[in-house]
Amino acid sequence: MEIRRIAILTLGVGTGHLRASQAIHQALHDGADDIEARTIDLLDFAEPWFLRSYVYPYWLTLRRAPSVWRKVFEIRQRGRIKKAIPDWLLRRGFRPVLARLQASRPHLVIATERGAARLAALGRREGWFDAPILAAQTDFCSVPSWAGNEIDVHCVGSEEAKGQMISWGVSANRIVNCGVPIDPAFALSFDRAELRRAFGLHPKQPVVLVMGGGIKPAPLDTIIQSLEMCNHPVQVLALTARDGSMRQRLEAMRGKLALDLHVFGWSGSIPELMASADLLITRPGGLTTSEAMASGLPMILAFPVAGMEEQNLKFLADRNVGIVASGPEEIPSLVSGLLDDPKLLEALSARGQEMSRPDSAHGVAQVARALLEKATYIDLLAAPLPVSGESAYLM
Repeated sequence: MEIRRIAILTLGVGTGHLRASQAIHQALHDGADDIEARTIDLLDFAEPWFLRSYVYPYWLTLRRAPSVWRKVFEIRQRGRIKKAIPDWLLRRGFRPVLARLQASRPHLVIATERGAARLAALGRREGWFDAPILAAQTDFCSVPSWAGNEIDVHCVGSEEAKGQMISWGVSANRIVNCGVPIDPAFALSFDRAELRRAFGLHPKQPVVLVMGGGIKPAPLDTIIQSLEMCNHPVQVLALTARDGSMRQRLEAMRGKLALDLHVFGWSGSIPELMASADLLITRPGGLTTSEAMASGLPMILAFPVAGMEEQNLKFLADRNVGIVASGPEEIPSLVSGLLDDPKLLEALSARGQEMSRPDSAHGVAQVARALLEKATYIDLLAAPLPVSGESAYLM
């Protein structure tokens, strides 16, 4: 039996791209003994000078000068910036990644971040490897930098993203709407009472989950302090991901607030945390919101990162699957209003589940296996594209 090697390239600037890569990795291995998938986070292998000169300043701009980044994003959306970094610099900055691809000789490369997709295209063009490239997008909208001619197949997060890609010149035959790739565990039925006992929660009092890590973390401490003003004695689950300083600040707040606060760092129990909650407060990242919709968890959306998350926010708000908070001062009244209106909570939950794509990662994996079989996208042309509410499996 021939083992087919798949390299999943990502850029762990936040937790979303990593979770998407993990979901695809798991889906590729489900029931497939002939697959050997490896995830490569470009940040783990980038040259230190490249991180200092280009990656970290990018993060700093997002955090400290969002209006500047928003302007850059708008220019990119109009297609006036094709490449933020020249090829020769990208090659030098990520040469260790290209060397790993050359040594491992993958049969397929999957990219879950647009910088990773561009590096994959560069690597194949220059002969570091010879394999098809599949780009798996992790947002509901797209950007022109995804629309490279060297990508064999694009798996996108929505019909809107597909339409954008077509408008930028990508053949519709190369685009499959699989949804944002998430772990199917988010759609499982959990025993909420049992979960609340496991997390040390009161079984009857409402539970609010607060998330928002990544490039520009949401001000979780400010959000949680505002929840003291709610009309209900809420219990709060706070997920800080990799933000160690925020976790320390929240731990120091425990016992000083008129609410029951539980703090988590990087956690593999996000499906269980969502299943135990009545409401989620989060930034509108593609992964977190897709996971919440699959879980049937109503959302309050706030503090979007300039650019793509603002696009996600509009996408979700237009479809009435989330309530938008323009600032922390609005959160107490929004939370109180939702908890006072069970029918509205149920409606938000139902709309989210109707839009959700819990089998999205398996859809991406199915496209990947088709590429492995023929090393071409031609066999995908006859397969009906999945629509919201139906399976994302192609075959």
